[in-house]
This record gives sequence, structure tokens and C-alpha cells, in this order.
Amino acid sequence: MLSKEEILRRTDLVSDLTGYDCAILVSAKGSGTWPFLFRRGEKVYTKTSQAVVELMKSLPERIGLCLSTAPPPWSEEREEFLRMLARWHDEVFHEDLERMTRRQELLRQIDGALDRRDRELFEQLSAELRRIG
Repeated sequence: MLSKEEILRRTDLVSDLTGYDCAILVSAKGSGTWPFLFRRGEKVYTKTSQAVVELMKSLPERIGLCLSTAPPPWSEEREEFLRMLARWHDEVFHEDLERMTRRQELLRQIDGALDRRDRELFEQLSAELRRIG
């Protein structure tokens, strides 16, 4: 039976996976690579469960393990994607802020309509509040 200790005994912590037929890459958040990759020969797996199944089939003599913290490489496409993501984030933030501000204003007006016992205005404002969510 395969044991954790046996896997650990055969695992080398390295900064470069070159030369390892069996390799595991674990990436830090924001490093620009997959969070988890297991490579055995030419085959690549992205799920830990797949890696465990492959290791249980047969345990290689050596396993290279690399913990990646390197930032992703710069490219024009990545830069444009980040700019677009920032614009989208700003637009969504402003839309949410406007919706919350409008909602608070409607609630204030609904309270006023209730205080004045203005049923028609209350129903109109309540309908608008339901529309904006």
C-alpha cells in the first residue's frame, strides 16, 4: 500500500522542474500559473485526485515539487485584460453604488409616504424598489 511517507521520501523540493519526468507544480495566488499541476511524462493533470490515482498506480523513483511564487509574465494581452477587468470592476462598483443609493432614497421616501398615509405614493415607490432589487 502506498504511504504518504513513501511519497514524501521520493519528493524533491526544487525551483526548476526540468529533468523531472514526474513533477508537481503548486502555485501561489496571483502567480499566473495553474494552482496545481501534476505531470507524468507527457500527460498533465490539474486535479489533486487525478494525481493521487496516478501515484497509486505506480510510484516513480523521484518526484519534483516546485512551489511557484513568481509573478506572471508581462504581455500586451495580459495588460489589456487587466485594464479591461479594472474598467469592468469600476463600472460594476459604480452601478452597485448608484443602486444602493437609490434604494436608500426610496426607503426614505417610502417611510415618508407611510407617515403621510399616502397609499398611492407608497405603492408607486414600493414597485420601483422591487424593480431595482
